Amino acid sequence: MPGGSVSIQYSGLLVVAIVAFVAPLLARLIPRGLVAPVVLEVVGGIVVGPQGLGLVHPTGGVYLLYELGFGFLLFLAGQEIEIERFRGPTFQLTAYSFVVSLAVAIPIAFGFRQIAPGADVRLVALALTASTLGVLVPVLRDAGEIDTDFGQLVVMAGSVGEFGALLLLTILFSAGSKPVWVQVSYVLGLGVVAVLAAVGLRWLWRTGWLRKALLATDQSTSQLRIRGAFVILLIFGAATHEFGVDTLLGAFIAGIVLRVADSDDRPTQERYRGKLLAIGFGFLVPVFFIVTGVRFDVRSLAHGSTLALLPALLAALLVARAAPAMLYRRRVGTVPAVAAGLLQATTLTFPVVVAEVGTSIGLLSPALAAALVGAALLSVLLFPAAALALRPWTRSQAPAAPADGGVSANPGGRPAAG
Repeated sequence: MPGGSVSIQYSGLLVVAIVAFVAPLLARLIPRGLVAPVVLEVVGGIVVGPQGLGLVHPTGGVYLLYELGFGFLLFLAGQEIEIERFRGPTFQLTAYSFVVSLAVAIPIAFGFRQIAPGADVRLVALALTASTLGVLVPVLRDAGEIDTDFGQLVVMAGSVGEFGALLLLTILFSAGSKPVWVQVSYVLGLGVVAVLAAVGLRWLWRTGWLRKALLATDQSTSQLRIRGAFVILLIFGAATHEFGVDTLLGAFIAGIVLRVADSDDRPTQERYRGKLLAIGFGFLVPVFFIVTGVRFDVRSLAHGSTLALLPALLAALLVARAAPAMLYRRRVGTVPAVAAGLLQATTLTFPVVVAEVGTSIGLLSPALAAALVGAALLSVLLFPAAALALRPWTRSQAPAAPADGGVSANPGGRPAAG
């Protein structure tokens, strides 16, 4: 590779690293932590991107790290899931909320078809019902709420929203144009493989020789446990890509599999997960959010038709995704339910995917696709800040943690469900 190309790549990565370092510092200067660092990372990406200062371009090594960050973000999000809750009332409540969101989004999508002729109702409806768990997890973690009842409710709502939308998109719009029954069988097969992998890994990690090797290398340069995590992540990513299932779904499931399979004592688990969090939120995940801003086509918003669609789509997100969160009032209270609605209406990655899929197969106009991405960015900028303004969310009335990812000061741990 010519020396000039290498220097351009390194200078771009340097700018990304600087933005990743500065964003949390700026977030700490904002009163009450109303703006999450991820929001400033996206804005920073827009500023240094091709349509801003032109310092970073989404190509080469920058784009590769963006893809890795995307997958690792969902991998970490999957590890936040307490799988036993998928059988409990939290899952039932959030699943019902998602179904209501889908039912509300369909007629709204038909309405958008009237003002944006040719828009595919299925794609628009899915874009309006999907949450972005990768944004919710950093916000909740920075607020010290990730392990509270409220935090787990929002994580489950985000999981159901993202997982359900990914499943439907995979089934309805597979890259290989396979019949629906084939895509359904692929997804079911992925579920079976995930269960078998979780059971097999749990048994394997309990065997004396491997457990001894993992513990022996935990503080050495080998770091077998971390290397094994990447092996599992890439296995599921490669398998889903090979069979036409969305690789993002594979990364998310890989995180759940590792969460279920890990049977070590709590200090070992916390040390292991701490290393993964350091790799993710210390490096790969900020790159993803910054490059998301770099890739955003700001000029597309200059068209009158696109600008007219932006507020309508933002309002549609609130109606379709935030309003059904009122079902949570009996569980957490009215104000936390409003905050949960704002958080689960926060979406970023899925509208980008929908816009790319829709324009590539001619089911969305360029104006509507740009407006979808713009509305998603606005939801990331506005909804978490509005939700953070409604704190405290937990019944213990504990103060929020500082915006640098500190632990909540709540000595009581997770509050009981209301």
